[in-house]
Amino acid sequence: MIELAVTLGIILSLIFIEIFGIAAGGIVIPGYIALQLNHPDRLLGTLIISLLTYLSIIGISKFTFLFGRRQMVVAVLVGTILSIISHHLFIFNTATSTLEFSAVGWIVPGLIAHWSVKQGYFKTISMLTITAIVVRLIVIISFNGMPFPDLY
Repeated sequence: MIELAVTLGIILSLIFIEIFGIAAGGIVIPGYIALQLNHPDRLLGTLIISLLTYLSIIGISKFTFLFGRRQMVVAVLVGTILSIISHHLFIFNTATSTLEFSAVGWIVPGLIAHWSVKQGYFKTISMLTITAIVVRLIVIISFNGMPFPDLY
């Protein structure tokens, strides 16, 4: 199921880039986000961390030349640092469940932020949302309506 989601995410990302000219935050990101659609706390954490990373990149680029590979490396590095911090600080155990306001993975927020600098945060998140939902629907249909199990 995981392999199918990631593969579909790659295929749909390529198709949507060609059709709409907007990337979904990196070519492998929609598959990973589709796997987490039943965890809104993780999705919110990913959005917040990617936004903070995006704002950091914008701020850093005012003081230095930040483009191309250098921008990608800095975005992934800042996203990774913020993801690690969020993973250690923002996990709350309640009586009924565990809320994790941390990112999905360590690299995902940095890749989202990198593409957001290129094409805009709202456009990137919108395309990521559409692509992840389509991936999730195709995977559910492929497995005869069986929903995703908790993977983590």
